[in-house]
Amino acid sequence: MITSLTLAPVVAAVLILVLPERRARSVALAGALVSLSLTAYLLTQFDLAAGGLQFSEKAEWIPALGIDYYVGLDGTNALVLLLSALLVTIVVAASWQHTDRPRTYFALLCLQFTGLFGTFTALNFFHWFLYWELALVPAFFLIKLFGKGEERHSAALNFFLFTVLGSVAMLLGFLFLYQQTDTFDFIELAKKGVDVSPLIFCAVLAGLWVKVPLAPLHIWQAPAYAAAPTPVTMLLTGVMSKMGVYGFLRLIVPIFPEQLKQHADALMAFALVTILWGAFLALRQTDLKRLLAFSSLNHVAYCILGVGALGIAADGLKVDAHALATQGIILQMFAHGLAAAGLFYLVGLLEKRTGLCDRNDFGGLSSVAPRFAAMFFILTFCSLGLPFMAGFAAEFLIFSGTFAVAPGVTAAATLGLLATAVFLLTMLQRVFTGPINEQYRSMPDLTRNEILILTPVMILIFWAGIYPTTWLEFSQKLTQMIP
Repeated sequence: MITSLTLAPVVAAVLILVLPERRARSVALAGALVSLSLTAYLLTQFDLAAGGLQFSEKAEWIPALGIDYYVGLDGTNALVLLLSALLVTIVVAASWQHTDRPRTYFALLCLQFTGLFGTFTALNFFHWFLYWELALVPAFFLIKLFGKGEERHSAALNFFLFTVLGSVAMLLGFLFLYQQTDTFDFIELAKKGVDVSPLIFCAVLAGLWVKVPLAPLHIWQAPAYAAAPTPVTMLLTGVMSKMGVYGFLRLIVPIFPEQLKQHADALMAFALVTILWGAFLALRQTDLKRLLAFSSLNHVAYCILGVGALGIAADGLKVDAHALATQGIILQMFAHGLAAAGLFYLVGLLEKRTGLCDRNDFGGLSSVAPRFAAMFFILTFCSLGLPFMAGFAAEFLIFSGTFAVAPGVTAAATLGLLATAVFLLTMLQRVFTGPINEQYRSMPDLTRNEILILTPVMILIFWAGIYPTTWLEFSQKLTQMIP
């Protein structure tokens, strides 16, 4: 079934290329809905009491090299797979009015969907890496061919070069690892507890570092987010940045536990720098897309702060710091993916309606577009971490876990929360309050279809904030295996 949900978008891409062009969006939506339906079915059938790997599919592929086709679902990837399946469906719906070369556009989207699903379910490095790269290539062409302005070319190139160089480093690291272990199987590697040279560890780390991204390898992010079409930006911030965080949980934590312990302090230090630097850069922005891009940089770095905490001894504590941090990381991927994708969608609508994307160009929009303002406020408050929203539950868990093992770094990281409040509330004030700019007095409010697109996001944000247990249960058994 995992194979079916992964390959459904590929089938859709093939059909898009052979059917009349006017059918492209409908076929893409059908492929996305198939994947979402199968994902929802798998999660409803997931045995929470048993935990561990479920729905696994394994078949020999290249036996001489120890390469198997191996996929499965567990607490590490359950929520991020649901996030991906939901957002790819929303992205197709958000692209419904796209008319520029729709066959090419929707076929590339579908290929990227398969890359994302495969990355989050593959358990053998060989075909995991194929999916990892498959998610990269369509994104490059989507930015370059359908992005905004001339800057799209340089933004796409920087995105491609940074991520490919990181991928090459990771590939080399795993090839050397294979020479020592004779396996590409993630589960087997985790059981063996490999002892590798620092260079191999750093090579694997580099590929994930770029994808998250962490400072100083983050410079591709803001230009790519600003230049990409809005639905593609929703994928980049909502799902693709989570590929890096997921890689830390799937590769670094279980396969390189000793190396993580040795470098946990340095990793937390870089996460702290990224949190503060992302917030500082966001404070300086007036372009709404760049502001949200740096906000995303800041928020995803909280996950890596939690990963660093998993490498610090937690013996003798009154709380299970590692369990708190692990569940916080997984819930933060889910919460941030929903909120960030929703905010970029609304900013894209604002740009489409007005032709502008600078926070200083607006004012008083809440009086002319109250539904738009309400949605924007809710998603922003989720990013701020207000209680009863998913962002609060996730960040509270991360900070509870990290403070128990590294109180100094965690206390410093809370400055990022203060800065986040400043730049996000300033954004709300400039765009939605004060005297209205007369030229936007007739700006249309959200339509029924636009509200429907955002409704699942809103439901999940409050559900995960008010009753997070529903989602935390998927990773409950996983935390018992974290040392």
